[in-house]
Amino acid sequence: MTWFWLALGSAFFLATSDFLTKRHFSDLPVTQMIQVRLLGLVPVSLALLLVIPVPPIQPQFYWSIGLALPADVLALFLYLRGIQASPLALSVPFLAFTPLFVILTGLLLLGEMPNWPGVAGMLLVVAGAYVLNLDQLRQGWAAPFRAVFSEKGSWLLLLTSLIFAYTITMGKKALLASGPWFMAAVYPMATALLVAAVLALTSRLAWDWLRRPWAALGVGLCTSATLACHFGALALAPAAYMVAIKRLSILMAVLYGGVFLKEARLGQHLLAGGLMVGGAVVILLMG
Repeated sequence: MTWFWLALGSAFFLATSDFLTKRHFSDLPVTQMIQVRLLGLVPVSLALLLVIPVPPIQPQFYWSIGLALPADVLALFLYLRGIQASPLALSVPFLAFTPLFVILTGLLLLGEMPNWPGVAGMLLVVAGAYVLNLDQLRQGWAAPFRAVFSEKGSWLLLLTSLIFAYTITMGKKALLASGPWFMAAVYPMATALLVAAVLALTSRLAWDWLRRPWAALGVGLCTSATLACHFGALALAPAAYMVAIKRLSILMAVLYGGVFLKEARLGQHLLAGGLMVGGAVVILLMG
């Protein structure tokens, strides 16, 4: 059961990092929010590089990384812009769409038909998105769906989920061509270096976030703990099981938003998040 607690820890630290980022840094440009989030990845990556043996590296590793990195950086920008622009309860739950998009990608590109549990999971995710804006129902039956695209954080996280469906595939190829711990060390470091280079070249590196050292330290520690727990669980259990438990971060983020940020309609949002998480879990484990 060690993997379960590590996966649950990864969910908790991810939700906590989202909460701290929104509470303490959402007034800053999103480029600085990205710098804060990457702060916690570098120390863990360096520590891993010092202690793990370098595995045999296949050529597929390099082109997979090259194709995944730009998309992941874009996804990180959209992710943080989404939680900056909207309540956590109306943005973070849309991460549950990632496994749904993976199924749709397989259907469109490979002709792979989803099984009945996969279809049921897809319906649960969509139902959750509907319930998330159920208070809009008085404006018509389609209003809850329209609200997704009028709420900036919702559609930005929806787009992030679509990108994640692609980067998960590329990341898995890179992992199989190297090793899980090597990937855990190299990929976050490469992400941080690419972001730093882009921000430096566009003269957007800024350091206002350093004036909030304790909050930045909290985000950094939570991001580090998320990474460590993620790959620790991944080394002990099948990826689908680990990711299914990690998706509980959605409900934790909704709770953070309702309890500490006083976001409205907590009960409705928990129900919606529960449906979306349930659908994602069904797809991951049985789809």
